Amino acid sequence: MFSTNRLTSIFCLLIFVGLFSCDTEKEKKEATQFFLRGNQKFKEKEYFEAIKWYSEAILKKKDFSDAYYNRGLIYEQLEKNEEALTDFTEAVALDAHFGPALFKKVEMLQNMKRLDEAELEVQKLVKLFPDSSACHRLQGDIFFEKESNNQALASYEKAIQLDSNSVEALINKGVVLQTIGELDLAEKTFQHALTKGKYKHLIYNNLGYLEIERRQWKLAEKWVRKALEIEPNNALFLKNLEKINKELALK
Repeated sequence: MFSTNRLTSIFCLLIFVGLFSCDTEKEKKEATQFFLRGNQKFKEKEYFEAIKWYSEAILKKKDFSDAYYNRGLIYEQLEKNEEALTDFTEAVALDAHFGPALFKKVEMLQNMKRLDEAELEVQKLVKLFPDSSACHRLQGDIFFEKESNNQALASYEKAIQLDSNSVEALINKGVVLQTIGELDLAEKTFQHALTKGKYKHLIYNNLGYLEIERRQWKLAEKWVRKALEIEPNNALFLKNLEKINKELALK
């Protein structure tokens, strides 16, 4: 069975160095030093060392939200989802306006398929950051996973309105349109996404999948081969081409 590609949310997150006050200048200095050591180890991809130093920073300053956040990023890298979610949640609890931490909390809930919780948290996110295309796109992703297609489309439209170059939102909008059978609109959306220059291999494959639904096997082959020119070893693309070739052989 063929499947199409839908992008997950992409959000570039920085390692934050926060300004804060401690009970004493000594504690402030030590917490800062531990935090900066953690940052250095993070950059060097020495993740367990980074965790150690962030944990030391938190011991010195219990409400060090940036340390919780950065440690959560590492746990996410290590696929320790529960630990990552705990740290992102704590960072948000300490600072309700900590946008990157709330964004990552929503992503973790989404990845763990805790979609009802993710929906509630993403509502807070878009309320806090109504002008963020990435936040509306993430909300669209969650609605789509919950099969709330009309709400997903509305969120993607808002994301595109805020950032007309958001190829991720365009692709995901196209996938929703394809899912609900609006193939012509989906094709138009994918073609528009192609003009943005990013993720062309995914868009080509989606156009191929669209032609498979139309049973236009030659066109499907053309698009999937274009996808394979970019990623020749992509297992999904190869599987799609194999299926297409079987159908063409029957002609």
